[in-house]
Amino acid sequence: MALFSKRLAVVLLMTVVSPANAAGPSGGDEEFLVTDFAGGGVDPAWYVVNDDVMGGRSTGDFELTQGVLVFSGVTNTDGGGFSSIRTKPLQLDLSERTGIRLQIKGDGRRYSWRLTTDARWRGRQVGYWADFATLDDTWTTVDIPFSRFMPQFRGQRVNVAPLDAGQITSMGVMIYDQRDGPFHLEFDSVYAYGASPRFSLEQFHWKRRLLVIGAPTEDNEDLEAQRKAVAASAAEFADRDMTLVILLESGASSAGDRELTAGESDAARSALGIERGSFSVLLIGKDGSVKLSSDTATPMAEIYALIDPMAEIYALIDTMPMRRREQAEDSG
Repeated sequence: MALFSKRLAVVLLMTVVSPANAAGPSGGDEEFLVTDFAGGGVDPAWYVVNDDVMGGRSTGDFELTQGVLVFSGVTNTDGGGFSSIRTKPLQLDLSERTGIRLQIKGDGRRYSWRLTTDARWRGRQVGYWADFATLDDTWTTVDIPFSRFMPQFRGQRVNVAPLDAGQITSMGVMIYDQRDGPFHLEFDSVYAYGASPRFSLEQFHWKRRLLVIGAPTEDNEDLEAQRKAVAASAAEFADRDMTLVILLESGASSAGDRELTAGESDAARSALGIERGSFSVLLIGKDGSVKLSSDTATPMAEIYALIDPMAEIYALIDTMPMRRREQAEDSG
């Protein structure tokens, strides 16, 4: 294991994200621009609703600057604990889409996206809410399927029909994460995406570990060696909740069984800092951080001739606290 450790550098706390500028709209039928805050899309008018409407002490407001909407303020859980901004009435038919795609820069806190229709509960308008997480001071793309939007009235789940995406009458964002303190969230754009959400590394967070292979072309010898090493230990690979992601400069990139577009592959390579013409091996944990990255100064084929690379990777995973918890749960 010592030899392999010399060839692979451990990188801690490197968050993997899909930068908004690297994962822009592809056009066509897959995405529909709702607003880019610079006049594109429906360009809605916004207004503020804070918890002072019920005697609360939170503050919040927004500003539009250079095509970015900035929502910020301070939450106070003594008397409410929420701040929100919402659009004035509009009409959106998103029935041919699957969900909302937000391009945001957050602060590490959780927020909720809000949609309304003509749905009523006991004569009162219902809001459909879905929570989403943010990373601190990092541009990311967040996909929220319409199926995740739950009907609520004054913070309580109510029994009405599911969201009708063909009858959207307003939208908005709220912070109500039961925490005190400042918040800051920036929006670059809002899209409605189609049946196949764009691939991003983030979609695997807290679900899968990724073994990411970057190579120039599909016939790369190091890539073939890595594929064979994974295939030879398929059971161990699956047992550790791993997905193989292959990112090529030219050829068919993939993530598990899903084939990636050239744009999706390029965005992921950019997020990971994979240089053109290089061969790279990265292990990404369920928390989204890079646990291991290859030193391309030594051809991987030379390493494979000396050791079993997958055994070294599995051994590293098995030292991780999350993996140990998984093993303890399985044994219990």
